[in-house]
Amino acid sequence: MPKRDFFRRTQNKRYRAGKYRNPYFQRVRKVPWKALCIGTGTFVLILLGLNLMFSSPRLAINNVQINGIEHIDPSIIEGVVRTYLQQRALLVFKTSNQFLFSSDKLSADLEESFALANVSLGQSNGTLTITIIERTSNLLWESGVRRYVVDLEGVVNRELLNQEEADLSLPLFDDTNDLPIQVGDRVMTDVEIQNVFIFIEYLESKQVGFTKIEVDRLAGKWMSVQTVAGFEILFDSVGDISSQIKHLDNVMLTQVEDLSTLEYIDVRFGDHIYYK
Repeated sequence: MPKRDFFRRTQNKRYRAGKYRNPYFQRVRKVPWKALCIGTGTFVLILLGLNLMFSSPRLAINNVQINGIEHIDPSIIEGVVRTYLQQRALLVFKTSNQFLFSSDKLSADLEESFALANVSLGQSNGTLTITIIERTSNLLWESGVRRYVVDLEGVVNRELLNQEEADLSLPLFDDTNDLPIQVGDRVMTDVEIQNVFIFIEYLESKQVGFTKIEVDRLAGKWMSVQTVAGFEILFDSVGDISSQIKHLDNVMLTQVEDLSTLEYIDVRFGDHIYYK
């Protein structure tokens, strides 16, 4: 009896637990087609909406307007802008879409290509407006076969294109070491540039023409003015420029009658003036 009661209790326990299933009457699980259709439809509508929003021509930036340009060729800047607008975003769309366009990224691209004082961007009705404040162009810097525009702080603004050379009558500085430089690099200090321009003004007042100023950046701050007459003038751009001009004036006015016979004048070493 106890044994039979044990099996009965066990069977009753299994029955109450609901673990027993009749193999001939299995419950058929229904697929929630309605919920699946609603979910799939919602997902498709979202994709279609995003595609319409990110690829619609009405939401694209089609026109570029550039303001504030004085020396830089606007077509060069527009080329940088167009290159950015054709970049991919979210794999299949373009950054020309107003929602995918990034002002910070384009500003960074422009500042990387041109050392600008300020860049501001705005867009309205499919037109991107770019307002630029350029750094002042004060001199040309030559390194190897490339020429760059440099401002009064010695910062490289941009690389000079061949067609621009005729439009810029700026003093040319030739890096004799041909060291590589990039836009935004500083090739001279503002003090050096100020002294060099004082030296240049003196030469112009004496009608001493020159073709370029050679700079040996590895040797120090010494510079060499290559004159039209064929001789060179060596001076120190960080030294006492007034004293050097005084010594140079003394040599050219009182000690040399014919400047065309000179090979060089060296005023770099204080009161010790050398010429040949």
